[in-house]
Amino acid sequence: MQVSDAFAHAIDPTGRALNSRTDPQQTISLGFSQTFEAKLKPPPGDTASEKEPRKIRLLSISTSGIGYNFEQAKQPHHTGWQTATLSNTFLSDLVPSFQLSISHDLWKGQVGTDSAKFDPFLQSISASFTVTPATLQGLGRLFGLRSHPVAAPTPDTTATQCAGASADCRRYQGSSRIPYGPRVPGMGSGGAGGYGGGKGFTLGISLSSSRSRGDTTPQLRHAPGRQTTNLNLAFSPTRNWTANWSTSYDMGTRQFSYHSLSFQRDLRRWHASFSFNKTAAGNFSFSLNITLTDQPDIKFDYDQNTYVR
Repeated sequence: MQVSDAFAHAIDPTGRALNSRTDPQQTISLGFSQTFEAKLKPPPGDTASEKEPRKIRLLSISTSGIGYNFEQAKQPHHTGWQTATLSNTFLSDLVPSFQLSISHDLWKGQVGTDSAKFDPFLQSISASFTVTPATLQGLGRLFGLRSHPVAAPTPDTTATQCAGASADCRRYQGSSRIPYGPRVPGMGSGGAGGYGGGKGFTLGISLSSSRSRGDTTPQLRHAPGRQTTNLNLAFSPTRNWTANWSTSYDMGTRQFSYHSLSFQRDLRRWHASFSFNKTAAGNFSFSLNITLTDQPDIKFDYDQNTYVR
């Protein structure tokens, strides 16, 4: 659309906000999205037939849009294509937090010019998923493995056996030196490490690989690009302990980019935390903090860090 100079000056005397001429645009964009789902069978004995079965997403595929400009195609030495990269994303509920993304560089040259050649080039791949005890159990069922039922805990008879007894019996009540002491929560029932009270772990894994068309030049033909793996592990070995470990590994240089380790412990009315971090350059930091829960001002802090050039 084009307007007269007098009208443009009346609307915008500075000539900065209003452009007297804009190129016409006629574009079309196409994308793709497809989802495959499955309905779960109702539990045995479920008589609620009117209830809709729960659905799970087997696979979801999403493709980014591709744009074409008809007006741009009319210009000399131009084509109508406007999209430089194409991305595909895959999701599934079969693996917790699963996501796979693939990106391609479509054109060798500047997109939209007649000198650009259609030559799809794999630019990046990224994948992430989470592993939990339920994931391992599901894989075991696929191979025909079944978990054994857990025996019911034996009743606690310490109170009745020490009733009216000497003070020594009551003092050692719950001690592991007497065979009839109370059971530690979680002991023998799948607790982490058999110490009781622990929770299942969560392991997050992410992989990424990226490169550019410049890697195909004679100088960079054998360059691996950038390929990294990230791990994040969180678990609770006992009821009052929590631990986290994170790391990143560069598969191109075959070196760890960083390490991060932290522990936290509840000590009745006290809370203790420990953290350690290290980078690929050798820099590290260490900290220890112990705080009284009721009085946070009563605490003990220790920090140490180094810096390597």
